[in-house]
This record gives sequence, structure tokens and C-alpha cells, in this order.
Amino acid sequence: MTWGTPLQLAPEHSADKPALLNNLGYSVFNRYERHGNLADLDKAINYQSQAVRLTSKEHATHPIYLSSLGDLLLRRFERFGDLVDVDRAIEYQEQAVQLTPEGDIQRPGFLESLGCARFRRFERVGDLEDVDQAIEHQMQAIRLIPEGHPRRGSCLNNLGHSWRLRFERLNDLTDVENAIKYHEQAVQLTPEGHVDQPASLISLGCSWSSRFQRLHRLADLNKAIEYQDRAVQITPDGHTNKQLYLISLGISLRNRSEILSQPADLDKAIECQAQAVQLTLEGHPDRPRNLNNLADSFVSRYERFGHLADLNEAVDYRAQAVRLAPEGHRMKANLLFNLGYLLMSRFKCLDQRVDLESAQAYFQHGAEHIITNPETQIQCAHNWAACSTRLGVSPLEACHRLFALIPHLAWVGMTIQGRYRVLTNISNLTAQSVAWAVSMQYYDLAIEWLEEGRSIVWNQILQLRTPFNSLAEVDPGLANQLKVVASELECAASRTVTTASGVSTESQSDLEYQAHHHRRLAAQWEALLAEAHQLPGFHDFLRPRKVEELIKAATNGPLVIINTHSSRCDALIVFPGHDDVLHVPLDRFSEAKAVECRAQMIALIGHRGDGDKARGVKIRSESTDIKDQLVPLAILWTDVVGPVLDALAITRERPFHELPHITWCATGALSFLPLHAAGLYDGISSNAFDLVVSSYTPTLSALLYHGNHGAEPHTGVLTVGQANSPGMSALPKTVEELAIIKKHAGKIPLKQLDGPLATVDDTLRAMEDHSWVHLACHAVQNRADPSQSAFHLYDGKLTLAAITKRAFKNKGLAFLSACQTATGDDTLPDEATHLAAGMLMAGYPSVIATMWSIMDEDAPKIAEVVYADLMRDGKMDYTNAARALHKAVGKLREKVGLESIGRWAPFIHIGV
Repeated sequence: MTWGTPLQLAPEHSADKPALLNNLGYSVFNRYERHGNLADLDKAINYQSQAVRLTSKEHATHPIYLSSLGDLLLRRFERFGDLVDVDRAIEYQEQAVQLTPEGDIQRPGFLESLGCARFRRFERVGDLEDVDQAIEHQMQAIRLIPEGHPRRGSCLNNLGHSWRLRFERLNDLTDVENAIKYHEQAVQLTPEGHVDQPASLISLGCSWSSRFQRLHRLADLNKAIEYQDRAVQITPDGHTNKQLYLISLGISLRNRSEILSQPADLDKAIECQAQAVQLTLEGHPDRPRNLNNLADSFVSRYERFGHLADLNEAVDYRAQAVRLAPEGHRMKANLLFNLGYLLMSRFKCLDQRVDLESAQAYFQHGAEHIITNPETQIQCAHNWAACSTRLGVSPLEACHRLFALIPHLAWVGMTIQGRYRVLTNISNLTAQSVAWAVSMQYYDLAIEWLEEGRSIVWNQILQLRTPFNSLAEVDPGLANQLKVVASELECAASRTVTTASGVSTESQSDLEYQAHHHRRLAAQWEALLAEAHQLPGFHDFLRPRKVEELIKAATNGPLVIINTHSSRCDALIVFPGHDDVLHVPLDRFSEAKAVECRAQMIALIGHRGDGDKARGVKIRSESTDIKDQLVPLAILWTDVVGPVLDALAITRERPFHELPHITWCATGALSFLPLHAAGLYDGISSNAFDLVVSSYTPTLSALLYHGNHGAEPHTGVLTVGQANSPGMSALPKTVEELAIIKKHAGKIPLKQLDGPLATVDDTLRAMEDHSWVHLACHAVQNRADPSQSAFHLYDGKLTLAAITKRAFKNKGLAFLSACQTATGDDTLPDEATHLAAGMLMAGYPSVIATMWSIMDEDAPKIAEVVYADLMRDGKMDYTNAARALHKAVGKLREKVGLESIGRWAPFIHIGV
């Protein structure tokens, strides 16, 4: 009797027919699994489809047949990559879950199958919603599957796979930690010889490999190789997943060969990956990935030994991979970038123009591909621009695409900490693009790009704090929706990411819900903005500002924007009430000089430690050779500030009240340097401090934001002091400092928090109620996590994260009389990740801060002069803060001497 005989004997409407069809479908599918006959897979799907069609939705077996049909469609998708199959698989699995009541024994299995279908579609398309849903469904399944159940191990393995996939997209360390945790549990639950053992081992190995890619720990890579090698060894050659295991092992071996310079590892990697390619059938969706990974190993060998044959092999394999990968595939942009990069390498070797032209085309294709991997696509755009310049073609189109991709890289659906992590290379790409624009005399475009590529996170925060008044006049409902979502989105972005170790499944579910909710808010925000853009007159609503608006930031004297790049350095100057941009080439300066000047300043100013007279950092001995101290300031004068002032015809000293005011907006390493103190100091020449009053700003938008929010109602001054912070060196002069402010305040309302009264919560509450704030205490810049830079108060740290959560209204001056309050993170030079910028973005339009540590005894001297000016006649006027600070620093310089640069130069004004 054949398999079809019982089915043929059963009447059309027989109650037994669906069960027979279901069983027959499974039998034919098992034959497909053994022999690989694709006709059997199609037959199995056909039988299962009939079983579903003949069973009513109310029947207990209907969800079972739906889920089985979904499983079969998913297997066909895994073989051929047809999106219709995975879409239908998800549809059927969702129906199965919906039709199955809570508590039903089948529900965990249906949830797991739905999760698997979701992560498979994410692998192909890259939509984060799919992998978020996969994790949610699989975590539900884990909670429902009891300990000891035979299916628990495979479910844990699939859950770990979903976490790892999301890590590869968002680069959030918590995700890969979760992947390792669940994969380890799966391996422990899978006995030796079990059919699922190779899959569990390979998954755990891949997760260790992923963590290696993030942390670069050799121990992680060795663990990856151990598990991947075991999986390969116990998997028979005819197994359908053998190629996957070989590819994974090959990747890890290649990575180790590059670290340890072991040719044996590289040869083994090529052997594994070549075997994997041979085992991968034509038309299999994994074939492009396997070809690309084999190419990677040939590239590694070419870079090690320089054999052109290896490079040519790599190009051939990558070209095949690109040709086979369908449009819209999650990895298509990566494949295009990899091929373009190889062709650029071959062009540098052989100087054949056709390679450069092909590279440009592949980079352009990758950059313009639907957004699936913004980090790689930004690199595509940058290299597209670089190839264009080599070919004599304008790079502007490529640069436009690069800046359009930045919001997708530092996505508002990520935590603030996560966004900072992915932005470390954007500063250089922005500087390069601006240099190209300047070289072509597109100065307006250069200013726009500098604004788009700097202080990205701050600008996103300011966007969310938009009042939406103009939109409310046209569509009040949409404006209110945006306002609500913006508020929730800002709150979600400041959540703290917790590592996976020691977190219960229930707690992990809560954390996952928060992260998923955050991403949904981001998607909702983008959809609402798109709706707003359709309204007449709102096409550019909350889009990057055009130069016509940006130049309005210059209200109180020239605004000097300086771009530094290895190819060229330039100043772009805008003037109040003028549309023209003045370009000043800084031909003598370079990015390398900026880095060297910063290193010299760090070496000369001080070293970290607690001193008796310094607010957090000891000042180096004044016996340091004055000539050494002046070298970086002389370079800044001759190469940067001097040429700018010459172009502005500011060449002679004037009475204090006539000194012109300049606002500096510097980039890269230059943003850490005291342009206001530049000079030769030879007793003959003038210097910047004698010629101009200086302010700084991280962006033009920061000035515009405060310029658009009107004048502050005067609600008094808050002073906060910590003469004896627990665990910190004493700062006795803070007592005198606060007394000076109280003296000048007179009848102006003043609240003083010092000693045990200066707690974090009380300080934040008091900041809400007072227009101005003065903080006299220790402070610290946290390099590992800039958001945790903080002021040291009585009961703990008032962090940058806590400050930026606030959107203070109607504020004026913030005087940060502490160390390093304007010291940023040199890995994020253009993100202004310091306390002073935090106060600016939190609502204080005018900030007095320090570029490095100050002497405790100097702070009262500065405060005396500043507040005497700003509180004259019982009035509060922060708009004169820059000039008041200039006067105060001038008096301090007279007292301590010109040579004491470390004492008078750190004080700066930021903002309006």
C-alpha cells in the first residue's frame, strides 16, 4: 500500500481526512529531510494546506495544523529565500497562537514557532520589529515550558539566537550577554548524542564570537572556536546544516589568525569555508553569505602575504555573493561594501581605473540600498565620495546620503549611551565631508553639514523639547500626539541598560519590554513626523536647519566655525545681520597639530589626583619652563586665531568696554583647546585675550534654541557648595565663594545649599525654582560613560544624565565653579559630552565653566568680579556674562602672572 491509499479511500468530508493529510504531510517532509528531494517539500506543504482548509477554526486540531503548515513554509523559505513563504509562515503561526487559549499545552510550542519565523524574516529583511517580536514570543514560551521538558533546550537555543541577531544590529552588549546566557543553558540541557547538540554548540560558539567582535577578548574567541569545532566534528557530512557550522568555525579561525599571526589558523579557515561553499547548493539563500566569508579569508591571506592571486580570488567570490544576494536582503549593503573595498584595494595595487569605477558603483549601491545596516551604509557613502573625488566627480551626492543616514545610525530608538557608542567615527567623516564642500566653495553646505554631524545626541534631545506651537495652529491633534510621544521618548532614552548576568527571566522580560517600547515610540515618532511633513508649510519641520536659519545664531559679534581635517583646515565666519559667509583658509594648521597641541596642554597643565589647592586635579609646578607652556598657545595664535582676527581686521588692543565679542565653534581636537588664550606672549605681540572677548558654543542650534525662548523671569539664585565632600579633598574657599555671591545678591532672592544640605535631589528641586545656579564643588569627567560625568555633592553624584533629563524653563546663568566642567571625551570630540554642554542643553543659555582644573583660591576671585557686574543695582543680567568673565580673568591674570596659564586660562564662557 502506498502512502496515498488511506487518503484516497477516505471520503472528502470524512472527519479523519485532515488527520490523514497532516500525517502524510509529515511523512513526506521526513523523506525530504533524508533525501533532499524538493518535490517532497512542496507535496508536504500541499497536504498540510489541505488539512488546514478542511478543519474548522473551532476544531481543537486546527491550530496544530496551522502551526505545522507554518513550520513547513518556513523550511521552504530557509531553502529558497522567498519572502512570501516566511510571510505566510508568520501569518499561520500567529493564527495558531490566537486560537490557542492560555494554559493549553500546545501554546508554548506555537509561540516558539512564531518566534522562529519572526527571527528568520529579520535575518532576511532586517526589520527590528521582527526580532523584537521574536524575543517576546520566545520568552513567553520559555516561561510556559516547565523545567525538564524535552523541548526547553531547543527553545532556549532559539531565544539565544534572536538575542544575538539583535546584537548584530544594535551592538548593545546586553543582547549578546543574554544570547550567551540562554545558549549555555541550552547546551547544558542537551545530552551527548542528541540530534540538537550540534545546533546548541554552534549557537553558543557564535555568541562568544559576537562578543569577541565587540570586546576583542581572545578568551571569548577561543571559547567560540572550541564550541564551533565540537559542532563540526559531531555533524555528519550529509547534514543540511554542516555548511553553516563550517562557515562559523572558519570565521573564528580567521579572526584568531589575524590576532596571533598564525598561518595554520588561516589555512584551516579557508579549508572550512571552501568546504562550506561546496556543500551549499546553487540557489540556497546561504550561498551569498558563505561566498563572502570565504572571500574574507582570502583577503586576510592577501593582506598577510601580498599575493595578488588571493586578492583576485576574493574579488571573484565577493562578486558572486553580490550577484546572488537579492535586493532588500539585510546583508546586501555589507556585501556591496566588501566588494567595493576589495576593488579599491586592487586599484591601489594595479592602478586600473575600471576597478575604481566599479568600486564607486558598488559603494553607491550600498549607500542607497534600503536601510538595513546604517553603520556599513555610512561607510559605503563615505567611500563612494572618496572614489568620486579620485575620479574627478563631485562627492556631494554621496555626502548628502551620508548625513541622511546618521539619524538611522544614532537612532532615537536607542539609549543615549548606545548612541554615543556608535558615533565615535562620525566626527572624522563629517570633517572630511565639510573639507570637500569647502574645497568646492560650497560654504553654506559646509555649515549645514557641520551642524548635522556634531552634537548629534544633543540636537535630538532639543528636537524632542520643541514646543510644537506652530504645528498646533494648523493641526492641534497631531501637535499634541508629537508632544506626548516626544516626552515618553526622551524618558525612554535615558533608561539604564543592565547586563544579563544575574537577572531573572521575569526581570529580563521587564527590561525587554522597556527596550521594545522605546523602539516602538521611535517608530511612532518617525511616523508622526512624516505625517507633519505632508502638511502645507511643514515640509522641513524638525529637519536639519538650512544655512539661512543657522547664520541667525550670530547675534553678538562674529561666529567663527572651524573645521579640522587631515586634508585641510578652514574657518567659516558668519556675521550678525549678514547672509554672506567669510572663508579663512588655515593653511598652516592641521588636524595633527591640533592633536599634538592638546597632548602638550594635557602634559603641561596637570595630572589627575587630589591636591590640597586644586578642585580635583593638581596643577603642575609653576617652575615648568614658560616656553614649554607657551608652545601650543603660540601655534594656536599663528595658525588659527591670528589669521581669523586678521581677516576680521581685529589687530589692535582697545579699551575693555570696546573689545569685540567672538563666539568660537571648533571641531575635533581643537574643541578641547583654549582659543581665547592663544598668543605669542613675547612682550611685543598682542594675544587673543587682549583683542577679543570670547565665548564658545558646541553648535549653532544651541544658540538658536535659547535665542528663541525669550527672556527669563528673575526667580533668584541657587548657590551650592561642598567644602568637604565625603571622600574628596577639602575645598575651603567654597565657603568664601558662596559668601561673595550672597553679598552681591543683596535683595535678589538667594537659596544656599551647602554641606549636608547639598544633596542631589534637593539640588535638582532647587534648580527648578531658581533662574541661576552656582555650583562650587568637585566634578569629574567620566571617559568610560560620558553621561555619568558628575558634580560631587554631599550624598552622591549629580550626573550629566540626571541633568539632561530635565528641561528647565526660564533659566539664565549656570556658573560651574568646579574642575573639568567643559572637558569633553576625546573619543567623541564633536558630541560636547561635558557638564557645561549638559547645562546648556538643560535650559541654561549662559554657562561659565572650566576647561581643566582650577585652584580653589582662584574661584572666589573670579566670582567676586563676575557677580559684581551681573548683579549690579540689584538686577540679574546673564547676557553680559562673557564680558564679566573676561574682566574677572583679566584681573586674575594680573594677580597670578601671565606665566601662570594653568590658573587663568581654564575659565570659559559657553552660550549666549
